Amino acid sequence: MANRTDITKPLGRSPVQSAAANTSPVTLGQFWTPANVQDLSDNPPLQTALNAQWSANLDGFTRQGIVGNPWNATYASNQTSYFNPLGTPVSGAGYAPIAWGAFPGRINAYFPSLSATQQLQLGDYGYYTDGKGVTQTFGHIPQTPMAPVTGQNVPYGPYGPRGWQDEYCEWSVTRNAKGQITRIDFTCENPEYWNTLWMVSPDRVLALYRSTLRKPQIALADLYLTDANGNPVIDPSTGRPAYNGLNKWNRGPISNDTQGGAMHLTSTPNTIQTEIGLASAATVQRQGTHATPDSLICCAQYGQRYRNSDPNIGFQVNSVVGEGASATLANPPGLYIQTPNFGAYKPPVGHEGDDVSQFWTVTRGTKAPFHDAWGNQMPGDFILHATFEVPASKGYTVSDITITTTGSAQAIIYGGQVAQTFHMQIVAWAYPAPIPAAQPCVGSLEPSFAQPLQLFHQNVFNACSGQGVSTVDFAMNLLGNTTLIAPLVEQGSQSVPMVISASVTIGDNDQLPTVTFDGVGVTATVVDSIPVTYAIPGNTYPSTNTALTLSVNVAANATLGLRTVYVTNAGQTQGVGLPAVLHVVPAGSIAASRARGAT
Repeated sequence: MANRTDITKPLGRSPVQSAAANTSPVTLGQFWTPANVQDLSDNPPLQTALNAQWSANLDGFTRQGIVGNPWNATYASNQTSYFNPLGTPVSGAGYAPIAWGAFPGRINAYFPSLSATQQLQLGDYGYYTDGKGVTQTFGHIPQTPMAPVTGQNVPYGPYGPRGWQDEYCEWSVTRNAKGQITRIDFTCENPEYWNTLWMVSPDRVLALYRSTLRKPQIALADLYLTDANGNPVIDPSTGRPAYNGLNKWNRGPISNDTQGGAMHLTSTPNTIQTEIGLASAATVQRQGTHATPDSLICCAQYGQRYRNSDPNIGFQVNSVVGEGASATLANPPGLYIQTPNFGAYKPPVGHEGDDVSQFWTVTRGTKAPFHDAWGNQMPGDFILHATFEVPASKGYTVSDITITTTGSAQAIIYGGQVAQTFHMQIVAWAYPAPIPAAQPCVGSLEPSFAQPLQLFHQNVFNACSGQGVSTVDFAMNLLGNTTLIAPLVEQGSQSVPMVISASVTIGDNDQLPTVTFDGVGVTATVVDSIPVTYAIPGNTYPSTNTALTLSVNVAANATLGLRTVYVTNAGQTQGVGLPAVLHVVPAGSIAASRARGAT
């Protein structure tokens, strides 16, 4: 079994911190951006637009989390002990930090016989060298981890250029010609934020890529989503080229002058929408005794077993609610890197006086203290992106520094060694509330209902579904690296080609499902259906569902804002709708946004 430093073990549950509590009722007016970064502060109109769009996204994700899964699961919906803080007055609320190890826990859980070095190789590269000098990748694992290890095995996931880094922390490593590490970039920034920033200002996204990764050679076109002919795909939501979050500068675990870097999360389960969904599901109290995170996650069916994050987050959120509270992710919702335990680090001989912690640079976000909208200090650090790099003037590299684990000092050869010395963290916000009645474990709903999954503009869907992604052991396409941000459509738009992926049943006489929206003025005609296989953003593994091509009409008086979609199988009654799937905006607003220009 691989050696572990104590810092990688999940922390015990932190009680709600009454010192940070608000005794008078407070209402959140707007969700802050992650760590309250103001990336467009030099252009107030654009920053205002970004803040509004981001808050709308999180409002939608929160509503989706509360709805849960009423389509094909029992006891997994109407999760009202998770609350939406927008417009909800609460009093007596306080904070509970929840932390976990940043190095992928599933590597050790599934491959405990590998050496510490081999596990670190898997963490950095997705492959390792066996005892005979042969390169190996992840072995196959049970398809259903909740069941005994007797079922069908599948290639280890999540898939993608660094999909295995699935603890909401990803990193890329830069090496010199000798193979020594010169720089490690760590990020926990969610992809939804970067897609939102791109919607408002692609030029600012480019500037931040260049400055954060220190790569002035990055070009705007490098970040575009392109079609099969290499042409930019115009996103109807903005009228500008669409963003490719898995572009060559945010792809894979290796960074150099021509490609690679870790700007934001890319592993398909590493999304803020999923984190909100997990926390929502975890608030439901369960019948029976579930004294461990492992038992509870198998009962409640949220997240992935053996991750450091999912079982631990769910168990702690569940415990907070079980003691008499309603909970949500604290504002600003996000996943945050904590400062490493530098007491385990040692500089090389001849440089004993160097403070190794000075080589850790917070490039985005901030270290504590961080205060909420009411002036209370929040627990922990709010680091979004950090680098570990020794200045060239020192005359040595990161690989000349050692970290002591289990009494043995080891030179830093892998980025994962640094990841093993810090925690990730979210902060729960909770206020006193009655303990909800316990429900049975989640089961399968029979018969199931049509489940809407994700809505796209058709040209974006076509480009992503047709673009393959390199992985260590599995073929996938770019759809898994899209987001669940609701596409924008203006009032008065007619015959808009769109695609909705859904879990549906085609009728015996090839009857197609129907697609409808809440509110006034949005109608959809289902044109065709095709099978589609991809990891729905936030999921670890791909699933095969149906892509329904649509022609959408939006009346001039259509209800503005986020709209709920209903997909209904032929012969079935309409089920529950999925909130925040389409965003109706005023006529002319997309062109006006585009006309505001570059920053």
